[in-house]
Amino acid sequence: MTTFGILVRLRRLMLSADLGARRSLTEAFALETLVIAMGVAGPYALKLLIDTLAGPVGPPMQLLLYILLFVGCWAAAAILETARLSCTAKMVDALARQLKTHALGAALPRITAARDSRSGRVPGMLERLPYSLTLVVEGLIWRLGPVFLQALASLAVIASLIEPRYVLILGMTLLGFLGATWMGAARHRVHADATNAAASHVSRTISDIVRNARRVILNGALDRELHYVGRTLSAKRQASAAMYHSLTVMAALQFCIVGAGLVALLMLAGLDVGKGRMTAGEFVLLQTYAFRLTVPLSSLGYILAQAGVAIANIRDVLALTNAEDERGSWQPDRFANADLAAENLSFRYDDGLPALAGISLHIASGRFVAIVGPNGSGKSTLAQILAGVLAPAAGRVEIAGVDIATIPWGERHRYILYAPQFIGLFNRSLRENILYPPANQPISDVEELLHVWRFHEPGRPIDFDMELGEQGERLSGGQIQKLELARLAGVDVPVLILDESTSALDPRSEADVIARLRGRTNSATTLIMITHRLATAKGADQVLFMNGGELVGSGTHAELMRRCVTYQDLWLAPQE
Repeated sequence: MTTFGILVRLRRLMLSADLGARRSLTEAFALETLVIAMGVAGPYALKLLIDTLAGPVGPPMQLLLYILLFVGCWAAAAILETARLSCTAKMVDALARQLKTHALGAALPRITAARDSRSGRVPGMLERLPYSLTLVVEGLIWRLGPVFLQALASLAVIASLIEPRYVLILGMTLLGFLGATWMGAARHRVHADATNAAASHVSRTISDIVRNARRVILNGALDRELHYVGRTLSAKRQASAAMYHSLTVMAALQFCIVGAGLVALLMLAGLDVGKGRMTAGEFVLLQTYAFRLTVPLSSLGYILAQAGVAIANIRDVLALTNAEDERGSWQPDRFANADLAAENLSFRYDDGLPALAGISLHIASGRFVAIVGPNGSGKSTLAQILAGVLAPAAGRVEIAGVDIATIPWGERHRYILYAPQFIGLFNRSLRENILYPPANQPISDVEELLHVWRFHEPGRPIDFDMELGEQGERLSGGQIQKLELARLAGVDVPVLILDESTSALDPRSEADVIARLRGRTNSATTLIMITHRLATAKGADQVLFMNGGELVGSGTHAELMRRCVTYQDLWLAPQE
């Protein structure tokens, strides 16, 4: 999206009824109109004052009137400009709120579906958004428009009072400035995009290191990570230096044109004053209008430097919000024959190596299925594709005859729920985490279940108001899994997939978890588990045996032990 397209998009959002900022926009426009009027009237009042002083001094009241008009215009413009800033601040806040919400809503499904996602980039992008919007809305959208209108009004006043050639010179000067800006904008955008990318990389790097603080410190890698941060900061500094160099070149061209125009304008006006063709008041009027138009342009270099990076940031956010909404053709009955079927699935990661190849399977509704196989055999990849988390390179997955890819992300959890091996908890209370949607059980049932699963040592009460810390760091691995499984025990869903979500549990707790999850909704829920435990495989209705990215066998444990040698080797080999 071009810079002009971004500005148009932001203007359209500001005018939309959904944003709820039309009143602020109307008030800001009215205030800015008054500011422009004051900016045009002030220099004219000064002209009248100087012309009065140049001739016979008139009545004191007339002199006072011109002085009050000039000073009043100057003071009123400053006051109204400040009041207008509060209106634009409200608009920026409304824009940031809407864009952040939409961008986050679009980004989370992408992050979920991307195995190697760089999720650290999104928080940094959204954190910079309010500042970026302030620069663009206040510095570009709201500044360039008034400057343009004030230029037209000033040129009209000059044309009515002074010879038209001054209007021509001033107009050509402003056009030359705009032409130089236009030529330098394309080059500046390239450097601004590079600077924004470098800033995002710095934010992502620091976030990643902070999240893994214990890994860094406990492995004695602090100096290494600080050196790495230093390299990313150096890359950002180099990108910024290149951006400011391009800006300096553009500014030199701009102000050589402006300077030449002002020299010609003032020299010609000075000669006309000397020849009596122009009064001193008209000279001051011309000089004031010229500098009132060029002074805002002098600060445009700084605004462009900042706005270039800001526009790149806004472009990234808008790219997220432009994601097409998913629309399903129709949705299956949640518990009516929710068979799960996959046909000729294949999947590849970014390195090009096949992770899955030619997998077809059928799982009847209400079955307990164990996915087993050696490490790296494709178990987790298969589970995520069955859950709709990853999209297959070929093939399709159906639940009750409906392709899960046609079910929107916002509805998919009602049919298939996936629990990863590494469970991330919110930095909130235990109560908020365990009752997190779509769980709907009373807290008393959860408490009973956690006591049965020995969440704490016997006799110790469970503090549901305890803050868990980032990623649940105040709990052990087993406690985190028990907490998540207790939450899942209160969720009614046709298919539940656990990706080694019981790996930290003792065998007795795992067996109780399986029994409780299978007993939900009168065994209508299909339970699929990735496991490395023989007892779990023996108790499953169906075992899917993965090896080398292929589905080597499907059946009961006993059947696979009879007919599949590699399956026998899996369990007969010494267990760690």
